[in-house]
Amino acid sequence: MVKYFTAKRLAFLSVFTALVLVMTMFVKFPNPAMGYTNLGDAFIFLGAMCFGPAFAMISGGIGSALADVLSGYAMYAPFTLVVKGAEGFLAGVVLHALLKAKCNRHAAALLSAAVAACEMVAGYFLANAALYGGFAAAAGGLLNDGIQGAIGVVAAYIFALILANVKEFDKFAENPLSHAAKNENPRGKNDEDNPLK
Repeated sequence: MVKYFTAKRLAFLSVFTALVLVMTMFVKFPNPAMGYTNLGDAFIFLGAMCFGPAFAMISGGIGSALADVLSGYAMYAPFTLVVKGAEGFLAGVVLHALLKAKCNRHAAALLSAAVAACEMVAGYFLANAALYGGFAAAAGGLLNDGIQGAIGVVAAYIFALILANVKEFDKFAENPLSHAAKNENPRGKNDEDNPLK
């Protein structure tokens, strides 16, 4: 664990936590469900793809919870900390498992993010049920959260493809879509059984 949290990784962790916060608070656009979608989830998934589940759990949970507090939705912050943290961790663990099973790396990146997005939708459904008094009241948010998750999956995949062509980024990250990942395990040759990598 000491090796995992190196100075450079901690620096990237700080950057990704800030990116999740900023993309959640300020990059918003209307969606067909008459709600708004942000790109916070995209950077949670991207963190899971490039740095692993523990990284994405911390940056996703803290960044998203801080966005709730700063946006005036502090009542959501404890739920968000758990839901988004679990989303990032799940995305990384599923990706690791799929890559270890020799799944196509593009399919693995998309599928792992999609599974984590489903967790996010389910998590906020339960959170809304607890906050607003039942499952019927919470059902109204399912479509909006589903769109949020789907856009996050696609955006993260596009960002990962773009970063796959940035050689300097590959020195610090383990992007499964990078050219170097074609011939070696993107989670690290010596860390095949470590789900944190």
